[in-house]
Amino acid sequence: MSFFKTNIFLLLMIPVVAFSSNGISLNGSNWHIQQAQFVYDTGERISLPAYDDTNWLKAKVPGTVLEPYINAGIFPDPFFADNMNAIPDSFFSGNDFWYRKNISGFTYKKNKRYFIEFKGINWKSDVYFNGKLLGRIEGAFQRANFEITALINAEGKNALAVLVHHIENWQSGKGKVTHKYLGAPTTNGDISGLDSPAFLAASGWNWLPIVRGRNTGIWNDVILNEYENVSIHDSWISTVLSLPDTTKAALTVRTSLKNHTDQVVTGALKVQFEGVSLVYPITLSPRELKPVEILPSKFKELNIRNPKLWWPNGYGAQNLYNAKISFIQNNTLSDLQEFNFGIRKITSEVKNNILFLYCNGLRILIRGGNWGLPEAMLRCDSVGYNLRVRLHKEANFNMIRNWVGQTGHEDFYKACDKYGILIWDDFWLANPVDGPTPKDTTMFMNNVRDKIKWVRKHPSVALYCGRNEGLPPADLDAAMKEATKAFDGTRLYISESADGLVTGLGPYDVRPVNWYFENRGVTLHSELGIIAFPEVESMRRMLPEDKLWPINDMWAIHDYQWGRSEKFTKIIETRFGEPANVDDYSRRAQLLNYESASAMFECLQSNQGSGVLLWMSQAAWPSMICQLYDHYFEYTASYFAVKKACRPIHILYEPRNNEIRLANNTAKTVKAVRVKAILCDINGIKISEQETTIDIKLGTAITCFKLKPYENKEVHFLKLEAKINNNEIVDNFYWLENNNGSCQDLNTMPMAEVSIKHEIVNKGETVLVKVNIENNTPYVSLLNKLKIKNNKGESVLPVFYSDNYFSLLPGEKKTINLSFENNNDEQTYLLVEGWNNKPIRQKLY
Repeated sequence: MSFFKTNIFLLLMIPVVAFSSNGISLNGSNWHIQQAQFVYDTGERISLPAYDDTNWLKAKVPGTVLEPYINAGIFPDPFFADNMNAIPDSFFSGNDFWYRKNISGFTYKKNKRYFIEFKGINWKSDVYFNGKLLGRIEGAFQRANFEITALINAEGKNALAVLVHHIENWQSGKGKVTHKYLGAPTTNGDISGLDSPAFLAASGWNWLPIVRGRNTGIWNDVILNEYENVSIHDSWISTVLSLPDTTKAALTVRTSLKNHTDQVVTGALKVQFEGVSLVYPITLSPRELKPVEILPSKFKELNIRNPKLWWPNGYGAQNLYNAKISFIQNNTLSDLQEFNFGIRKITSEVKNNILFLYCNGLRILIRGGNWGLPEAMLRCDSVGYNLRVRLHKEANFNMIRNWVGQTGHEDFYKACDKYGILIWDDFWLANPVDGPTPKDTTMFMNNVRDKIKWVRKHPSVALYCGRNEGLPPADLDAAMKEATKAFDGTRLYISESADGLVTGLGPYDVRPVNWYFENRGVTLHSELGIIAFPEVESMRRMLPEDKLWPINDMWAIHDYQWGRSEKFTKIIETRFGEPANVDDYSRRAQLLNYESASAMFECLQSNQGSGVLLWMSQAAWPSMICQLYDHYFEYTASYFAVKKACRPIHILYEPRNNEIRLANNTAKTVKAVRVKAILCDINGIKISEQETTIDIKLGTAITCFKLKPYENKEVHFLKLEAKINNNEIVDNFYWLENNNGSCQDLNTMPMAEVSIKHEIVNKGETVLVKVNIENNTPYVSLLNKLKIKNNKGESVLPVFYSDNYFSLLPGEKKTINLSFENNNDEQTYLLVEGWNNKPIRQKLY
């Protein structure tokens, strides 16, 4: 210990540069790919720097084997029309592929150690470098780190080659519908479950076609790492709060150190984050991999006073601390890991056999959605993950379920940390009907353990789940439970997604509004299905003009299938009237999108249950079902219905007993809330107006008053307002069906007229616009939507709106704030469309 007593000051003063490990990214478009049956050389020869791959196809990493062929124009866009079915499945799914890359542009440093790290390859792979086999990786979600120090050509060229093997059970099983058509039964999943962990969704679901190649490829990052003698792995920092006291936090630092030499190494582990800098002396035996645990009982610096807590979206700020963990040997930096962590404590409670989640002692009303895949061909980078998760945050969601673990990139977890989105994290077991248990359980569990080691550092991860809609085999269930305890120990593990302490299994078709209040919104419900048909602009992006109308088999290719979609159409016809064309179908669909999505979360707000997760919240490809925004980032009306219904403070109409209710899901009691309800008839004439002032405690919903009785021979309109602190206004709007359960009166309501004025608040990299819209008539203006268009009439996407798909009472004014990325197009327009008013097109700038 004398070394540390005399040198502790010097160690504390060594600067730690801000980068994550000593890594150089090998990602990019300078890879080449070739199908293995056209390559007649061994991996040893292919990985020689002089090997000629000029006849191979250019490829991008991360990516899949299908993408280079699409980018080269060999096959058309698989997301348009029926193009996916025109791509030969056996070529991509039934064959192995070689990836190859010449490595240059880095400076070799003597006495350094070099490793090539893979973050994920689907499915199994053999890795070669400079003519030598480095090893094998098994399972789509297994990381690997191969040392190449002795193989590097210090002055010359270096080359990397990877043989990627396809899954064994890529051929569809008996009874699988491989080409969708109208009236076809939905056949989810397949026998590819035998090969799990893999991208099981790519075998085809009712929301996704069979993806050619099954997403085989180097789908995650590749990094060239540089260390001294010791490397650092899987660092994380866990939190203990002595709840209900949140003024003190005890932190434990955990990591693993690997000595890559044949000698004993003595050095120090240095831990730094805001207000903390400590040094922990360590001795490592030759070739030792040593787990390290630094406890707050040993280091007073890890006992934090008045910590800045991390909260889920809507309950507080997402405070993140930046940690730097480095190993110092002989006053030299050997390795560094840098990451963000949050000080928070996730706990759970079971009441009446229902699971409730808490963060920092506060019950969290779970509002969120399921992700099937981030993108059907895994073409999602850090910008793409940030955008998709931000859209969930803007919708007032606080959870994403990583369904069957199909999203596995670090950038997804970072985005959830940033935006306060809790993650329900599944492992890779589809339900027993849609996918059998994997045959190689050893490979499966190796992937499980490895996943836990790298996701556990993220404050957004709330719980682990063993299987979708069914119990895992007893041995796998026990092994996953033990792994989550051994390698994490701070989070709950549940065996399955739809039974026990949680519920699921839909329904996946649209139900009457009252049904949701009577049957949902109490338990933690993992899958509640939504249709959410897209806007007509997106229909034109995904289908050729001659297939837009009438409904045909091409619609089925994009998931208009037997059961739910047909029922959706019948409800449109009976509730809102028969559509005349695809524009009219989409227009009427938005009414149904809005009211069904609203009910799914308002029943939760009213009942103050545990939580609801939509099936699904985001689209992996151009689809007609299971989305709030579509593949192109065009919104459906459902998105803004959900955005309203999931607000921390929400005012709602409870149809079962005709009550106006107020819900408070913030972290504090709210006092003196002024609540108002205005009821109008189909002609916009006010029938009644009611008002009261009320206090509401956190985590509760209360009845403000009953709506006054009215004659409901025709549709009526209900406007609700809650004014908080005499300033902020929370509003809501309903069209109430007539006594025949129909809303077809909306087809004959009087035409309204709105006017708009806009102000460009900012025109830098992001354009900020404030839009003032006013209803200038004595009639209700129903379901107005704003869109941004370019000079070709195409939608500018994505756009963020403070509100949209909104309705205005006679004479009512509303301000909408919107923003979008500046494309320097001087011909940019604001379009306003409504149910019963003519479109308005106004030049923005």
